[in-house]
Amino acid sequence: MPKILKRYISIDPQILGGTPVISGTRIPVERVYQLVKQGYSTQTLGDTYPQVNPQKIQNVIAHLMQAGLDDYTSTYKT
Repeated sequence: MPKILKRYISIDPQILGGTPVISGTRIPVERVYQLVKQGYSTQTLGDTYPQVNPQKIQNVIAHLMQAGLDDYTSTYKT
């Protein structure tokens, strides 16, 4: 994972069994990706998860769109 994303995505065996989550939350990164695929905008995600900094959501989505979920899930075995 690129160093910059470590601010936005965390992987900890104590949180959801090591599933990648948005840092500081228990929101799985894969869940955010699935919501985007369903048509959620960053604004809608911000409304859905108001406790998350919108910049985190945007950066996580940008990373996932660039890497693709298949590459991401095979790398992090979600």
